[in-house]
Amino acid sequence: MKDEAMLALAKEFAKNLKTEADLNNFSKALKKLTVETALNAELTEHLGYEKNSPRIGKNTRNGYTTKRLFTDDGEFELDTPRDRDGTFEPQLIKKMRSSASQGVSHKWIAKSYPYTPKA
Repeated sequence: MKDEAMLALAKEFAKNLKTEADLNNFSKALKKLTVETALNAELTEHLGYEKNSPRIGKNTRNGYTTKRLFTDDGEFELDTPRDRDGTFEPQLIKKMRSSASQGVSHKWIAKSYPYTPKA
């Protein structure tokens, strides 16, 4: 996408952002949409055909699995596509992984372990 097109898109979206909460919610929704689109593209590559196209081979799409993903921006639910044979191994967000940040953040530790003993 060219810079001019991205700038026009950003200006259009900015019209609806009035508060910091609006910006955070928009950021999460955009990240969720981007990750889910990338995962669906990975499954398309794995299966060898586009969604709603005639299939090639016996393996087919088999719905989605919901997973909670923790990122530097917070957490959100992600619909991860799956295949009938169970051979799809996503590369962007690997199976059995719930974190998409570089390392473990203090925010994640605080949410996961609300009780911290006093030293």
